[in-house]
Amino acid sequence: MTSLSPVAPRDRLEALDVLRGFALLGILAMNIRAMAAPVSAYMYPYAIFDYTGASRAAYLFTSTVFDLKMMGLFSMLFGAGVLLYASKSTETGAPPRGLWFRRMFWLLVIGLVHAYLIWGGDILVPYALCGMIVLWWARRLPAGALLAGAAAMLAVGAAMAFGHAAAWEAAGDAERALEAVFLTPTAAQAREQLGWMLGSYPEVVARHAPIVFTFQTMYFTSFFLWRCGGMMLLGMALFKWGFLDGRCAPRTHLTIAAVNIPVGLALAWYGAVEIERLQYAMPQRAIADLWNYTGAVFASVGYAAVIVLAVKQRVLGRLRVRLAAVGQTALSNYLLQSIVTSILFLGWGFGLAGRFDYADQLLVVAAIWAAQLAVSPMWLARYRFGPAEWLWRSLTYGQRQPMRSGASAGVVSVA
Repeated sequence: MTSLSPVAPRDRLEALDVLRGFALLGILAMNIRAMAAPVSAYMYPYAIFDYTGASRAAYLFTSTVFDLKMMGLFSMLFGAGVLLYASKSTETGAPPRGLWFRRMFWLLVIGLVHAYLIWGGDILVPYALCGMIVLWWARRLPAGALLAGAAAMLAVGAAMAFGHAAAWEAAGDAERALEAVFLTPTAAQAREQLGWMLGSYPEVVARHAPIVFTFQTMYFTSFFLWRCGGMMLLGMALFKWGFLDGRCAPRTHLTIAAVNIPVGLALAWYGAVEIERLQYAMPQRAIADLWNYTGAVFASVGYAAVIVLAVKQRVLGRLRVRLAAVGQTALSNYLLQSIVTSILFLGWGFGLAGRFDYADQLLVVAAIWAAQLAVSPMWLARYRFGPAEWLWRSLTYGQRQPMRSGASAGVVSVA
């Protein structure tokens, strides 16, 4: 068997790390809504806060600039990851399928622990499931076929929105009331949900477990499988075309950015304003969401084009190094975001849930961004991996990996 080990720092693709760091930080701008307030406040801005002035502006800004765009960008990079993994080979020349599925299994385990014991809005479980169900089996397809597969999966996800709207119309009052608790809660219901966040640690875990289960089952099959899976296939196609790692000509990236970002953000803005006009009411909201659903695909690709071009042209200065460090430790930073915000906002910590409106939440986001951009390079100056990456790799390869920077990776045979 050829012996396999984690990729050495010198062999990493800088553009992918910078993109991953950018996406990871951007994801927090959306996640903070359901970290600092009940999950219903993520979708329904009237749930807890006064939806006026700076708070309203911040909600519309994040909905336009970040919503689905960062998740889409991160999904594209996750799709490219399977191609990098498949480029390793055993003595027979076969790709290390067992290694990939062990990697996805342990990501699933980490995601489940994160979702049920730290923060319920976990994305690791959907990523691990998509990695098992979709990615490995699609890796050999040509870029054109991957693009067609991405379009098909995204189209199914869009069709699900029409199905959701139809199901809402056909549902009885009791069924609608059950879903409306989280989509358009009354003031009393929102306060009750806020109370769930302010209990003791066992109470918080117990209250949110049913929501997490629904998120990882029904919501996965109706949304994440198609949205994340489609964007992952798109990322695989773009990587094969040399777009994500900067092999394309700078003119290509510049043209794509100049077209995709204005188109994507215009569609997202129109959708945000239209949903606000509808006062976030179902079932019309489910259809109006498709403006952002579509626009986010364009914007994610446009963001990638700008970042890759900036990396290749060396115009980001020290920020490039810091973003790359965040990207190299993305799993650790993602989990750290959840841990820090849980301590800040939940009842077993400082109990600040419900006290930061959408504008104030962005101040918390900016502080966490600054800390992660500062600490990540310092950590990597001494260590090869973030702590979560070290654990993930050690479990995947079946052997404790060296942590100190400059240490040789362990040699592990792949069955």
